[in-house]
Amino acid sequence: MNINFSAARPWLLLSSFALGISALLAILLVLSRAPHVQEWFGLQSLFHTILVLHVNFAVLVWLLSFIGFIWVYHLTILRSSLNLFALVLCFVGALLMLISPLFGDVVPIMSNYVPVIDSPIFFLGLCLFVLAISILGGVVIREHHWGVIKASAMMWFVALFVFSIHFMGLEKSDSVTFFEQLFWGAGHVLQFVYILILWLVWRWPNTTLLTSQSRIVLVIVLFALGFMVFLTPESMASRQAYTLLMQGGMFLLLLPMLWWWTREVKSNRLFDKTINVSIASSAFLILLGVIIGLLIRDDSVIVTAHYHATNAAITVAFMGLVYRFIPYYSLKSISNKWQSIQLYLYALGMVFYVLGMAGSGLLGVPRKTAMMVDDSLERISMGIMGLGGALSILATLLFVGFVFYAFTGKYRVIDQKD
Repeated sequence: MNINFSAARPWLLLSSFALGISALLAILLVLSRAPHVQEWFGLQSLFHTILVLHVNFAVLVWLLSFIGFIWVYHLTILRSSLNLFALVLCFVGALLMLISPLFGDVVPIMSNYVPVIDSPIFFLGLCLFVLAISILGGVVIREHHWGVIKASAMMWFVALFVFSIHFMGLEKSDSVTFFEQLFWGAGHVLQFVYILILWLVWRWPNTTLLTSQSRIVLVIVLFALGFMVFLTPESMASRQAYTLLMQGGMFLLLLPMLWWWTREVKSNRLFDKTINVSIASSAFLILLGVIIGLLIRDDSVIVTAHYHATNAAITVAFMGLVYRFIPYYSLKSISNKWQSIQLYLYALGMVFYVLGMAGSGLLGVPRKTAMMVDDSLERISMGIMGLGGALSILATLLFVGFVFYAFTGKYRVIDQKD
């Protein structure tokens, strides 16, 4: 399989930069949630603005930029000018989103999947970023053979199509309701893009899809488009349909992944390399996220715990893959010991964070607020969450530091067969 090392390199740096920004924003979020500290620093008034930016950089910008890296890496027919154009769009879009709160009085809107800041600058940045990813996805659809890579690009355009049709069909009553309904269907479909790439990372560099998985992907696409046609986006039926589609589709896609992981553990093939540390951590966090998801009964922080576990599972797998690429790009190296320490620290921190947040949710702490807690059990849960958040942020900053350390010196340029 021909691969494209040099063209993909800037996308890896961009995605790492986005992850670093999300970690810095997360420091402010942890402080705003930690008992007593939120009063000392007066962060409650800025909580929602920081949260919008953190979610977008920790999920949308980080994950999709890294997926852009994987797509470009696998594209042998990609004009350098087109790649540069998409890269610049992606960077400018992310930058505009980040600086948008500095211009005028802005209103953060906590819509699910893609929270937004009601600002023309933020929306311009978001559109440029989406256009950049779509340019790469279009090349993948045109040039790549069927497999995980092409399936993920196809799913991206399905999510984008659902979003576009819902955008044209919705009446803008109030901003909160409008954006919640606008991103609900597309946001659920977008999760399948992440899971497909996660499957690729677990089995790297195998890009094939099982026959059963290909059928599942096609069924998901048909249902997603069918819901878009026959259900209005503002209806409860549409909301429930996309929720059930994600739950059922995720289960069917994750089942062979977890079965594969179990076989690898039994055959003792998983714990000999750094990337396998990340795969084991990823699988554990996925299982934790599924279990917590079964406990969801209301709109408390247990919902946040669920998706933090699944997003952390994807992130730690991506981190492990980045370490695998450093020797191809850099003459500097990060020791296997420090790679493992960073990955374990991140996974451990996220486990604490998720369990603390799940405990708070079971005690009734609402999400998307920086509320004060008085109950002793709530304080213990929030304290565990704060500890986990601090560990995971430290680990994320370590990762970003390692990446930029490796890329600051002389680097290799390799274009060859994998």
